Amino acid sequence: MAKNKLPAGIMIGAIAGGILSMLDPATRKRTAQSLANTKQSISYYSRNPQELADRASQKADHWREVAEKIQEDIAFLAEKYEEVKALAPELKETVQETKEAFTEEPSPTESTEAPTGGLPEKKTV
Repeated sequence: MAKNKLPAGIMIGAIAGGILSMLDPATRKRTAQSLANTKQSISYYSRNPQELADRASQKADHWREVAEKIQEDIAFLAEKYEEVKALAPELKETVQETKEAFTEEPSPTESTEAPTGGLPEKKTV
């Protein structure tokens, strides 16, 4: 049976891509700087493990607070959605009534226009 060559091909492609990208001087410089920063961080935290634990704890607390805030926001939005959903039939009825009120045709005895070209009649006292 044939051996699956996909994982080996992926690894070879990644290595070849990495080597080719190192031909660019700017990429080499950024990569070297990034490796130096990583080495410095590892060295620092290996001498100060409690600080690493404290920072990790702070980050965990921060993300816990973010998650709680998101949960509260979702609950608030769900509540508002239910309120709007409950108001929808009333709103539909109000819109229908308003539409009917504005689309009613006046009876022949009612006149919506003012006599004499839209000007009101002059009343004398």
